Amino acid sequence: MKAIQFTAYGSYEALHLVDLDTPELLDGQLLVQITVAAVNPVDHIIRKGLLPLAKKPPMILGNEAAGVVIKGNNEFEAGTRVIISSFTPEGVIRGIMSNGTWQEYLALYPQELIKIPDNVTDEEAAAFAVGFFSAQTCLNKGDFNSSKTVLSLAAGGAVGNAAVQLSLAYGSPLVITTAGSSEKAAIARSVGFEHVIDLTQESISEGVLRITQGKGVDLVVDSIGGDLTGEALHSLARNGILVNIGYSAGTQFTANITDFVWKGIQMRGQSLSGWFTADEQKQVWNQLLPLLASGKIKPTIAKVFDAVQIAEAQRFLIEDRPFGKVLLKF
Repeated sequence: MKAIQFTAYGSYEALHLVDLDTPELLDGQLLVQITVAAVNPVDHIIRKGLLPLAKKPPMILGNEAAGVVIKGNNEFEAGTRVIISSFTPEGVIRGIMSNGTWQEYLALYPQELIKIPDNVTDEEAAAFAVGFFSAQTCLNKGDFNSSKTVLSLAAGGAVGNAAVQLSLAYGSPLVITTAGSSEKAAIARSVGFEHVIDLTQESISEGVLRITQGKGVDLVVDSIGGDLTGEALHSLARNGILVNIGYSAGTQFTANITDFVWKGIQMRGQSLSGWFTADEQKQVWNQLLPLLASGKIKPTIAKVFDAVQIAEAQRFLIEDRPFGKVLLKF
């Protein structure tokens, strides 16, 4: 079978398309042929050797994918289209401490599979799991309800984009997002995001205070970190909550302590790997899947590459910072 593997840390070119044996099935496992897999920033970090807890080379990356069941059971018959859960049976994110989805076949247990709604493409299914699961858990952690206003950073990122879509689908009265360039701001508006702060024109707090007429927002979903976190904290309204799930822009920020004292704001952290039992995962999927099936949420896809183009696909994601997900076709 085809697989994308690296045997030593290095540049994008360290990734190679290789031929490996098709996995043998353990008792209770099903054989799934991967059709489309996603490329995420964490793959780049692992390939460079910057995540100590990750599996050592040789390593197959990939946190999410879609495929078709080849050898199934009564629940997942052969031919069933499936989303590969980003969680292993142990509750950790696949493709970090274990081999991931960048391979033509996977041996998986039924609890690792989610049936794809008929109106959802394989590409959309492969782009769905990490971003929308992350965004939903941030909304849950932030005590979201349909009366709350929301700021979700990074309209073009998987989590930021998903949090905007979910907040709108749930009926939030006001959803604001950000874009790091005027080009991305224009794209965000073209797909229906009404309130977009172009960070080349104004800061987060300036934009939020302008849009909310000085009130601020009730909830921030922050998947970016760095200096933007401090700006986003300053954008919160009285008793507002910021939930952080990422730090691609840095791990340090400066905040004004008076925002915490006088406005009573809170900051909460969210992570996925090792934090959700099988039942807790199912609760989140049950929140998301009806919205996906009904078309109320839809993954945004930037570009699809053939698996052999993996070096360019990863470079495109990391350096060009596209609006939407980058995918690999097997």
